[in-house]
Amino acid sequence: MLIWILRTAIIYVVVILAMRLMGKRQLGELQPSELVTTFLISNVASICINEPDLPLVSSMVPIFLIASLEVLNSSAVWYSPRYATLLFGRPVTVIRNGQICQSALRRLRITAADLMEALRSQGLLTPEEVSWGVIEPNGTLSIASAQEEESSMLPLLIDRQIYHENLEALSLTEKWVDEYLSEKGLHRNQVLLFLYDGDESLIIKKASRKAEGSSGRGKQS
Repeated sequence: MLIWILRTAIIYVVVILAMRLMGKRQLGELQPSELVTTFLISNVASICINEPDLPLVSSMVPIFLIASLEVLNSSAVWYSPRYATLLFGRPVTVIRNGQICQSALRRLRITAADLMEALRSQGLLTPEEVSWGVIEPNGTLSIASAQEEESSMLPLLIDRQIYHENLEALSLTEKWVDEYLSEKGLHRNQVLLFLYDGDESLIIKKASRKAEGSSGRGKQS
């Protein structure tokens, strides 16, 4: 009995260390790969506790191996936005200016009932109350209320990734993005975030190793 209690305590500490190794991404809404990692670690830990004949050291190795793979995977996501898009997907606009983007719902295999349920969970009853609604890669619905005085800024560029559907909504092109950034003395690779609402823009530059990133707002001239 004492050995079983000791093994359980050790495995508990090992799992906590493994989760800490993976970082705070695990604390929010889980992406598919993170959910799989969490399930695997929990299953391996339960096997380690329920099989007292299994050597403790060999039980801990798979836990740290899975955690290390998740760290490696999250590092690849950080350095390669294209890999992140392939792994997690991208936000998809489902409501624009109060109108439901039915083609987006078909692509995501989301019913109108699912969308209305998500709206009600945020205290809204009709799509007309939403100026912009997007399904995030983790499956949640993010919205900008149509009652807000300021128009919603749409992301056109996030870490080198162009959001074509938002360009189309604003009747813009990739060439316009490059020319706009060029007027600011910037290139796509230098921009972390570029938001635009048809009049004003918000540009956040990537931080260098020696300085913090800077941001700036401006009006379209």
